Amino acid sequence: MFAVLEIAVFCLCIAGTVMASNKKRNYDDNYLDFGFTSITDKGVVKPQCVICHKILTAESLRPSKLRLHLETKHPQHVGKDRSFFSRQELNMKRQRLDASGSFHQQNAAVVEASFLVALEIAKKKKPHTIGEELILPCAKTMVKLVLGEKSAEKLNAISLSNNTVQRRISQISDDIREQVIQEIKRAGLFSIQLDESTDVQSCSQLLAFVRYVHDEDLKEEFLFCEPLEQSTKGEDVMQKLTEFFESEGLDWGNLCGICTDGAPAMLGSQSGFVTRVIQKAPNAIPLHCMIHRQALASKTLPSELQDTLNTIIKTVNFVKGSALNTRLFKRLCQDMDAAHETLLFHTAVRWLSKGNVVQRVFELRESLRSASFSEYRTSKICCQHGLQIASKYG
Repeated sequence: MFAVLEIAVFCLCIAGTVMASNKKRNYDDNYLDFGFTSITDKGVVKPQCVICHKILTAESLRPSKLRLHLETKHPQHVGKDRSFFSRQELNMKRQRLDASGSFHQQNAAVVEASFLVALEIAKKKKPHTIGEELILPCAKTMVKLVLGEKSAEKLNAISLSNNTVQRRISQISDDIREQVIQEIKRAGLFSIQLDESTDVQSCSQLLAFVRYVHDEDLKEEFLFCEPLEQSTKGEDVMQKLTEFFESEGLDWGNLCGICTDGAPAMLGSQSGFVTRVIQKAPNAIPLHCMIHRQALASKTLPSELQDTLNTIIKTVNFVKGSALNTRLFKRLCQDMDAAHETLLFHTAVRWLSKGNVVQRVFELRESLRSASFSEYRTSKICCQHGLQIASKYG
């Protein structure tokens, strides 16, 4: 009798185990918080990591196992918000996948090479088409001559088309911004610096930089650049900054400093940008940019310094204003083994350019002393100004 009961209990346990193993698990959208999306393989739904693209078994469709994978394989991404994993999921889905979810590229170095080339194109500010039209053909030619035809054929797997380079640069930009945002959140307190500038197409751009402490070191990074479609008032600047804070989940209470150029739209007592910021971040300390202070102070120079600056500007304009004078002065600097071959223009919108112009003229004072364009039937103003500068600073 007892033997029959034991066999019955054993059979029930086996049946329960089989039923539990055959239980179909469904994907939940909340699993994206652990960095997992879903993929269907032969009619079976399986979880796939959006970071390493690894596909787990169907039995792993449970929060505990997905969290364990994230904590053990990607501990640096633990605690990141859902938007980060959503961007990773979107980037992964843009890639072409086979039936099993694996990448067609057999070697991750191919994708890495594509990213590195796109990064260099962005750094050098070259058109995106240069990758496919120049870089890749030149690379194939060099590899073919040095390593052979078979090695050169491997470079065909590297995608450097216009759209690919654009997508790579966008992904790199998103990743850098995500790293900066996460570092800001971990740092706690941070300060920002904003400035509105007009580009060559007469479009107003709002640029923001952030400063915070990271790994016991003061770090300064570019935060964002947003266009100001209509006016450039304080409320418009505040709206752009508020939208960025809300989209990235930054806390106004951690803002400890705000630096501007002192324009009326920034420092207005009633509706200025700084006034609006202090209403949301009472602990923020407003500062006036020190470089802008220097630019303002240089507008009221003493008469002696102002005369010297005017002399320098006239000299530079005379040399740079004529193509012939520019070529002659460059040849003169080459013959004298000067440190530089050209002078610099002064630009009012670039606050530090005035000092750079004076520094360059001082370094080329011996060349200016020797400069004489009279034999080419031009004015002797440059020679006279060069002698004046040399007599003051030589």
